[in-house]
Amino acid sequence: MKTRPLRTGGLPLTWRVAALAALAIAVLSLVAILAAYLVVRSSLHADLQRALRTDASTVAELYRQGGQGSVRSRVTGPTGGVVVQVYDPTGALLVASKPAFERPQAAIPPSDVASAEAGTLLWSGMLDGRPMEAALAPFDVGVVAVLADPAYIGAALAGLSRALLLTAAIVVALSLLVGYLVAGAALRPITRLSRLAGELGPERLDPIPYEGPGDEVGRLTKSLNGLLARLREAMDAQRAFLAETSHELRTPLTSLQGFLERASRHADERSRRDVEDARRVSRGMNRLVEDLLQLSRGELVREVSPHLVDVCQDVLVQVREEFPGVHLAAEPTALVLGDPERLRQLVRNLTANAVRASAGGDGVRLALTGEGGVVWLRVEDDGPGIAPEVLPHIFEKFYKGAGGGAGLGLAIARQIARHHGGDISVESRPGRTVFTVRLPRVELGDEGD
Repeated sequence: MKTRPLRTGGLPLTWRVAALAALAIAVLSLVAILAAYLVVRSSLHADLQRALRTDASTVAELYRQGGQGSVRSRVTGPTGGVVVQVYDPTGALLVASKPAFERPQAAIPPSDVASAEAGTLLWSGMLDGRPMEAALAPFDVGVVAVLADPAYIGAALAGLSRALLLTAAIVVALSLLVGYLVAGAALRPITRLSRLAGELGPERLDPIPYEGPGDEVGRLTKSLNGLLARLREAMDAQRAFLAETSHELRTPLTSLQGFLERASRHADERSRRDVEDARRVSRGMNRLVEDLLQLSRGELVREVSPHLVDVCQDVLVQVREEFPGVHLAAEPTALVLGDPERLRQLVRNLTANAVRASAGGDGVRLALTGEGGVVWLRVEDDGPGIAPEVLPHIFEKFYKGAGGGAGLGLAIARQIARHHGGDISVESRPGRTVFTVRLPRVELGDEGD
């Protein structure tokens, strides 16, 4: 099953949890604000209508009794700014407590006034171009109306909305901070698990310690430890196989070297060179077997016999003869202090991979240059390239890329380069892959030196 690569970048998990918590609180705050707005608006309108109904009944009762007193002192309304109108039984406006409401355009329609003959009636509508709320109550010779402007309700709701929105913004900001702290505390076991898992490697596959409850983190730790146990078993089996194979190969290789040495003593001049080439190849194979044995033990390549090596003649030319078609461009003299057989093994590993990647030697180029105190050795091929996710791991022991193999050739090559005081780097894209080996250069002085 093909897995999707992990996306890099983005917010950390702690901040994402905090942001989700803040978003949830923001949504709940908006719902609460809307509910509070509707409840307060309904309550204010209900209070206004109740006060108007009470005032209308009070005024009507005052007119029916014919007692003394001022109507304005009896009714105040919710804001203290009500207007009283008196209509005759036909609905015609007779008088109002304010001159502006005695005009015809400020009168309630006669049909609505007539409806109040049966009892107190609530009314709302436009009077003189502005909305008004009113309560109408009948008395002996007509109908009294108490009016109020509901504009103060809108102003009160606007102020309430601003206060609620400001409170919600503060709550959301605080929830973001509190959410971050809570998420950090909740995710601390996972953060610790991630840190401990990041410290693991091919040479360290110890179980991750965990003493918490058997929750999701506990189950995840148990799964990881199970995976680590299986990896340890697989790597132990791999090392055991390499060790046994290396031991089994050493005996026939030793015999082969003995036979070739005896054949070299009895060979004529024409075949002596072929026998020497076979001896050199057998020595390289014996070195490879020793390397496999050391790598199976987790050791570095340590056996090096230092010589003054002409990299072009002692290494590159001989490797090119093993791989027909490979191109070579090298400086005539580039000297290093090292083991020629180990350096040939290094270049041979890189060249063999390049030939395999380019499906033939014609697409492989060996180059050698010297700059200051450094020798640069490059192996380039025109193959399909190395996938970006594979590049960081190709020099690891037992890491197998798309090209197959045992995952040891490049690991051995890097160890040889580092044991000579150098290193290997790689650049790759489709159609061009370059392995660059850096080695310390030996500068020869004059005869006095």
